[in-house]
Amino acid sequence: WNLPAFLTVLIALANVGPLAVTLCHRFCPPGRVSEPWLIRSIHILSLLSAGFMAGFWDQLVTVAGERRSVPFLLLAFLLALGCCTSNVTFLPFMYSFPQQYVRSFFIGQGLSALFPCVLALAQGVGRLECRNNTWGNHSEPHYMRENFPASSYFWGLFSFLAVSALAFTLLLVMRQCKKEGDKAEASFPQNGEGSEDSYPLKSPGDETAEGAQGQGGGAGSFWTAKNVYLLVLLGLSNALTNGILPSVQTYACLPYGANAYHLSVVMSNIANPAACFIAMCVLCR
Repeated sequence: WNLPAFLTVLIALANVGPLAVTLCHRFCPPGRVSEPWLIRSIHILSLLSAGFMAGFWDQLVTVAGERRSVPFLLLAFLLALGCCTSNVTFLPFMYSFPQQYVRSFFIGQGLSALFPCVLALAQGVGRLECRNNTWGNHSEPHYMRENFPASSYFWGLFSFLAVSALAFTLLLVMRQCKKEGDKAEASFPQNGEGSEDSYPLKSPGDETAEGAQGQGGGAGSFWTAKNVYLLVLLGLSNALTNGILPSVQTYACLPYGANAYHLSVVMSNIANPAACFIAMCVLCR
């Protein structure tokens, strides 16, 4: 149970990546931070981490007289660093494309958690059966062999990351050839007709306020009561999802065994892509 706790702490520490990118955008001169090159660096870091993890995940190092999984923890931190940093680099880059592409981005982001979870379920880790003990009149748990080793799982993760890097490269080539980034403004309908993805999310109150602002000719402030309220809700939801709940999940599942913990981690990651697919069909505005 110490290993999941250490992994949770390391994944939380990996959020230094988004903080560093945000500070670079804030203090560096405009144009100095290139989003495409930053995303390429994230892909390279993630591919190297997944590849080395497939080969060295079971290696142990002696630290303070005890055998520790230092290579696995270090590579897991680097992989988490790439995943966390991608949250603040991929989405700003997607806004250089037409707005209807953004929803596809969120669906793909959800699938990036769904596919590894399905692979983890197919691996069948944590299955056990009770067998009679030959040295007494009682039974003992016997863990069954998984369907494929952990190295195969990490190579599968490497394949997913390679597909992501290839898709990003093709996206850059497509934008350069067709110049869709320059035509993003033309994707908005001029006669009031078009798909609902082509319009920004606005409530009737926002449209009224924008009309009054346009008549007055003044620039509105971003720090309105509504925006502050939405930012607070966003901060609380992110704190629960990425900080508080993962840190207590290990100990909350401890009384129910390793299999319950494994299933809780996998099913919680499936919730995000499921919500994205529901958002494709049902819009709540």
